Amino acid sequence: MLQERVSSDIYLFTSDLYAQVTAGLIVTPEGAVLIDTMPFPLETEQILQFLTRRSTPTVRYLIFTHYHADHIYGASLFPGTPILAHARCREHLLAHGEEGLAAARAEVPDLLESVVLRLPDITLDNGEALLQLGEKTLQIFWAPGHSDDGIAIYVREDQVLFAGDALTPVPTVVDGDPNLLKATLERFQDLEPDTIVRGHGEVILRGEVQESLRTAIRYLDLIQEIVAEAIATSDPRQRDVLLRTDIEKCGISRVALGGEAPRLHAANLRSLYNRLLRSRAEQAPRTPGRRR
Repeated sequence: MLQERVSSDIYLFTSDLYAQVTAGLIVTPEGAVLIDTMPFPLETEQILQFLTRRSTPTVRYLIFTHYHADHIYGASLFPGTPILAHARCREHLLAHGEEGLAAARAEVPDLLESVVLRLPDITLDNGEALLQLGEKTLQIFWAPGHSDDGIAIYVREDQVLFAGDALTPVPTVVDGDPNLLKATLERFQDLEPDTIVRGHGEVILRGEVQESLRTAIRYLDLIQEIVAEAIATSDPRQRDVLLRTDIEKCGISRVALGGEAPRLHAANLRSLYNRLLRSRAEQAPRTPGRRR
């Protein structure tokens, strides 16, 4: 697991085992705030070891940026720590969390054997909240688009934004909405943070922040244009060509996220295509049935 310092009191941990997942640690004399966990307890334990080496007071709060498994399965290592998340995060985990954990455990039993699913204790809705701990002020707000329960955390004193999966090397909307994600990214632009910690991948530093956000927004616009054109064409061969549009034509490197970028991009296009196709079918006028 990679460990690095983002600012004097903020640390970042990046998984070596799965998709460059990140977790953030904000340290104060009154305790720490952990934003997400590693995908597997094995790596989350290294965060606990880091806290012990620093003689840091306990983790006072654990924040889930969203409900996806790769960000929450280390939570059982903090049994007494209250978890803060969006209300929909709790709803999703109540509805599908145990089923998802069982499926994941079947794939990698050695890594997930000790995981116990934890639910958020404190929830917020679509507004925002302030969390004050020591001299750190955390502005926590709804950041949907990657998923409907996404939240972001802005540390005002350091101008560091924890974006969760609302900003990743490849914007993904298979479980979300590209228009909501675009609005979230535009809000990030308005915040003008110095640094952005993404849910996956490297930190975005000052000087790269606005261009990274513009790139993500352009990508979302382009994939929607491609899908709209694929829906409009009557030529199945042309449709297939459009839905196989290379990710680099949309401004994202093929090697992003360890080479996973093309697969994530293809899933975005197919998901949006199927969703738009269903929407068109539902909106189409129905032929009245013949009266007898």
